[in-house]
Amino acid sequence: MSDIALRLSGPNGTETRLLDSEEAALICRPTTIELLRAIAKEEPASIRETARIVERDVRQVHDNLWTLGEHGFVEFERTGRSRRPFVSYDEIELEIGL
Repeated sequence: MSDIALRLSGPNGTETRLLDSEEAALICRPTTIELLRAIAKEEPASIRETARIVERDVRQVHDNLWTLGEHGFVEFERTGRSRRPFVSYDEIELEIGL
């Protein structure tokens, strides 16, 4: 099996991790890229606001963000009853060894 390396770069440095093909597929989905860009650019205050920004159903966005959180691609800050999604990096680099 070939290695798939993911580098997350941001103000706090660079983190590199190896992914399995399922995680690589998750991060490469157009909906994932759209969510990550919206979070990084718009800094939404909640999951609901994130859904509004990407013009998608709140439940779908919640489920997508929760999955991304389980894999460590998104973090959440609790603010009252809401959870504010955020990313601590500003660039993702994927390297696939053949």
